[in-house]
Amino acid sequence: MKKLALLLASLVLAIAAAGCGSKGSPADYPANFTVTPGDGAVTVSWTEVPGVEYWIFYGPGSDITTTNWALSGGSVIVKPTSPRVIGGLTNGRTYSFTINARTDGGPGGPGAPTQVAVPQLAGANWAVGTPLGTARLNGSASGVGAAGYAVIAVGDGGVIHTSLNGAAYTAPANPSAPVDLNAVGYGGIGWVAAGDNGTLLFTQDGSTWTAKTSGSSANLYGVATLGNVGFAVVGAGGTILTSTDATTWTPGVSGTTSDLYAAALGTIRYVVVGAGGTILTTTDGVNWATTPSGVTNDLRGAAFAAIATVVDEQAVVTNQYVAVGAGGMILTSTDGLAWTVQPSPTTADLQAVIYGTQFVAVGKGGGIFTSPDGKAWTARTSGTTNDLATVVRTLSGYSAFGAAGTNVTSF
Repeated sequence: MKKLALLLASLVLAIAAAGCGSKGSPADYPANFTVTPGDGAVTVSWTEVPGVEYWIFYGPGSDITTTNWALSGGSVIVKPTSPRVIGGLTNGRTYSFTINARTDGGPGGPGAPTQVAVPQLAGANWAVGTPLGTARLNGSASGVGAAGYAVIAVGDGGVIHTSLNGAAYTAPANPSAPVDLNAVGYGGIGWVAAGDNGTLLFTQDGSTWTAKTSGSSANLYGVATLGNVGFAVVGAGGTILTSTDATTWTPGVSGTTSDLYAAALGTIRYVVVGAGGTILTTTDGVNWATTPSGVTNDLRGAAFAAIATVVDEQAVVTNQYVAVGAGGMILTSTDGLAWTVQPSPTTADLQAVIYGTQFVAVGKGGGIFTSPDGKAWTARTSGTTNDLATVVRTLSGYSAFGAAGTNVTSF
């Protein structure tokens, strides 16, 4: 019965793919069809022709075609645009891809020669991209907004660079320029960028930005998500601001006058890090407490991961906070309260850290370092000696940005 059901489903999909009853016609498959493997994903690109509709067929194995994809456990994406990132793939597994085309909803034409790709863990190999202008880029974030998936980088002079749905970066207008922007974060409803003199900007689509009133004149250095929807912003003199709508901002009582640089939301509690080894924690985003770090180094970056491993055939999840900072300092904690100094692969200042499928930290002199658990770190070759100030997880890997518009990627 299962085989019969699968056969019937395949037949229905084949009829739809053939454009039964439509007045359209098949078209040749597109030129320059390529599939680039990434981390748990691939990027599919091709040369689009106006008025032509494309379908991508893909699945496990090396021989997916436009006719066997359903029986091979594959999938189809109808009417994608180029480039298209396909996520949810398993690293180390072989997948194959093809694409065909039609006009006016007609039957699909011949499929492009099948492309094979094997997604791999990103972070080991990095490529230097075209600089995004000449200004230092201080913060970056990614997420899904009103116009689709976006990666955003912000920096000195109020520069903003946005890549929508994998396309090339553009430079949207900033209503608060030329005030420096120090950070940007995604909070479910859009992105908030923060900068000097209490500057806050908000966008829902990554392109149209509006200025918001923060109620603070402090320089703002870090932005992080506040739960599923909302933002936490931290800055000079112990400044903490929170908002659920990016419009109304509430000051928090941090209990410190130290500059605060970054924040990370974990499943247990929120962690904020700052100057002189400062660490603050909260479980509700309102009541903050100082937590001893055991160090006096400025802490510039923070990240959290719930790392799943298999022990005795059972899935085990370990919570891990990581904080990084001056002099190559690396701290870890499983609860945000008790912190341990970890051996560092560098004495150079570390400026930021993030977790995607592993921890990635970046810093001075183009330093990039990766770790599966926050404890054992490996130095990577970034291809640049420019300082790196921020790193972001993308759909297919990581991007890091820094001095002179430096832009390096790994996928």
